[in-house]
Amino acid sequence: MPVSYLCPYCGNYIVTVTTPIPGILTWLLCTGLFMFGCVLGCCLFPFCVDSLMDVSHTCPVCRRELFRYQRL
Repeated sequence: MPVSYLCPYCGNYIVTVTTPIPGILTWLLCTGLFMFGCVLGCCLFPFCVDSLMDVSHTCPVCRRELFRYQRL
């Protein structure tokens, strides 16, 4: 969820822009699926599900990353 935040870089009061990015949980699930035989592309399924990825919060004005929510 985007949050209201005072950007420490540009000093503007903004609502963050969220972007899902692959994190440790995504890579662990992909590796686990590959090890259990999902080799025909099914092991890449965790990269398609946003709820399994980390979330990067960035400032829409200066485009700098403010913080990152990590699932694992």
